[in-house]
Amino acid sequence: MTSISPFEAVIFDLDGTLFRGSTAIPGAVKAVNRLREQIPCRFLSNNGERQSKALADRLQGLGFDAEDSDIVSSADLVLGYLARTGRTHRILALASDNLVQGLKAQGHRVVDDDSANVVIVGVDRKLTRERMVQALRAALNGAVLIGTNQDPTYPGEDGLRPAAGAYVGFFRGMGIEPACLCGKPDAWAIRQALDAWNIDEPESCLLVGDNLQTDIAGAAAVGAASVLVLSGVSQREALATSPNRPTGVFDSVAALDFAALCELSEAHRNVPAASEAKPLTSGGDRS
Repeated sequence: MTSISPFEAVIFDLDGTLFRGSTAIPGAVKAVNRLREQIPCRFLSNNGERQSKALADRLQGLGFDAEDSDIVSSADLVLGYLARTGRTHRILALASDNLVQGLKAQGHRVVDDDSANVVIVGVDRKLTRERMVQALRAALNGAVLIGTNQDPTYPGEDGLRPAAGAYVGFFRGMGIEPACLCGKPDAWAIRQALDAWNIDEPESCLLVGDNLQTDIAGAAAVGAASVLVLSGVSQREALATSPNRPTGVFDSVAALDFAALCELSEAHRNVPAASEAKPLTSGGDRS
C-alpha cells in the first residue's frame, strides 16, 4: 500500500457504481482491485435487502476483492439500530427474506399483524394490500417505523426499478414519517458505517457513487469528498440544477486511479464556497 495516501479510505457505492444487476460496470473490477493495493477501499450500500455477507459473496462472484468486514449495507444498519435498543421486538417487516433472517437471528419475533411495535419498510417483493393495512394499523397504534433508506429507484440491468424510498413513500403519503432512515444521505447512517471501520474523520474519506441525492448529498452531510459516476442514476445534466456538488465527475469508476485520487484530495482541501465549486471531470480538468 502506498505510504502517503490521499484519503484514509475510498468508499464505494454498489448498485449503479460497481455493477448493474448481475453485471459489473466495464473496467470496475480492475480499477477497484488496483486501488485496493494502494489505499483502503470500503463499500457502503443502500441495499436494504442484503446483509454484508450476501453482498460480499456477490462482489466476489463478479471478481471484486471484498470481504464481509469491508461492507456495510442498509440492512446491516437496521440490525445495528435495533441491537442498540438493548431489547427484542415484535416486528412487522416489509422487507427481504435476508433481512428477516437477520432479525430472527437477533431474537426478534417477526409478525404479520398490527401487534408489532416496530415496522420495518424496505423493498418487499411480496408486498400485498393486506400487509400494508396491518403495517398502517401498527404504526397508528404507536409502532416505530424504520426505513431501510429513501432511494426512490435503483438501476437494474433492464433499467430503473422501485427502491425502498418508493415503499417508504406509501407511509409518507399516509402522514407517517419514519423515525429512522438507515442509509445515505443520512449522516447518522454514514457515521455508523465509518465507526464500524474505525474511521474517525469523515473529511479524510472519498465517497464514490452514482446518485446525487444519496451518495453525493451524504458525502456533503459528513464533510467527505465525493465522486459522481455517470454509470447509474444521475447524469451530467442533473448537475445544473442539483444543490449537491461532487468533488469530481467521472464516466465510471474505471477512470479512477491513484493519480486521480491525489487530484481529488487536493480539490477537496481547496474547495471554494459550495455555490462556486466546479467538479473535476474524468480528464482531471475543471468543467
